[in-house]
Amino acid sequence: MQRTLSLDKDKELKEAEDVVQEEDRGALGKIEEMVGKLLTQHQELKGERDAILVSLEEERERGRRLEEKLEILSQDKEKVKTRIDQLLHRLKGIDF
Repeated sequence: MQRTLSLDKDKELKEAEDVVQEEDRGALGKIEEMVGKLLTQHQELKGERDAILVSLEEERERGRRLEEKLEILSQDKEKVKTRIDQLLHRLKGIDF
């Protein structure tokens, strides 16, 4: 009879272990699923970041080109101003 009780206890322990292992697998499965989603989101965010960095660099380059254009226009403006001043000075010297 003691042998039967021992076998029953072993069987109950094994069943309990199986239940715990199954619960662990379920919990681990949920964790694995969450980790998978996090990794997917991480990859998406990295892609978005990279796209934003490319866009930022393009805008910086556009800003540099506009600054160069502004500098050229400012120089042209100064040249025109100087020529106008010279012409006005020449006109002041003429008697009418």
